[in-house]
Amino acid sequence: AELRAAKLRGRGGAGFPTATKWSACRNAPLAPGKSRIVVCNADEGEPGTFKDRVLLASHADLVFEGMTVAAHALGATRGFLYLRGEYRHLLDALQATLERRRAAGLLGRSILGVAGADFDIEIHLGAGAYVCGEESALIESLEGKRGTPRNRPPFPVTNGYLDQPTVVDNVETFACAALIAQRGGAWFAGHGTAQSTGSKLLSVSGDVARPGIY
Repeated sequence: AELRAAKLRGRGGAGFPTATKWSACRNAPLAPGKSRIVVCNADEGEPGTFKDRVLLASHADLVFEGMTVAAHALGATRGFLYLRGEYRHLLDALQATLERRRAAGLLGRSILGVAGADFDIEIHLGAGAYVCGEESALIESLEGKRGTPRNRPPFPVTNGYLDQPTVVDNVETFACAALIAQRGGAWFAGHGTAQSTGSKLLSVSGDVARPGIY
């Protein structure tokens, strides 16, 4: 409900309403022995784009918190961070952040003492395939197969990782979700425009006076 009030749209490029995607996954039927899955797409391959790298390097807790918020909303128990192969240098620091969160009771079984709030995150390193930035190709890669886009329907929200209901969202989207959980949908919707609420990070690079993240 807070995501819907925030009017958060995916920050990966398509701009699909996040609340609609999460609701579809939450409401998808679950076969016996299956679970819902949360995937963070950190396969940032567009030329000149580096906002997700900066978020993971400087605000990893916010991203992991957003994934945990998603898991709580969906009833998911398993999460993946699909990390671009070229970002391997971030791997050790990200693993250390996950270990610290587990030690603090922010990941694992009964998160913060809440019965049934069981969720953990593992990191999967990509191998430099540009196409794996597309969510269904990313899921194929996660399953250990060649990263090739799937025919749709069915969509990942009903038949994703190992045929389980799966939400795939971008690094920035999960960071926004964590802020919405903390401050509320109305706060987020109070920024930006009526049709495009909240903040949006932009990577500026090349032959410019002030390159950076804005």
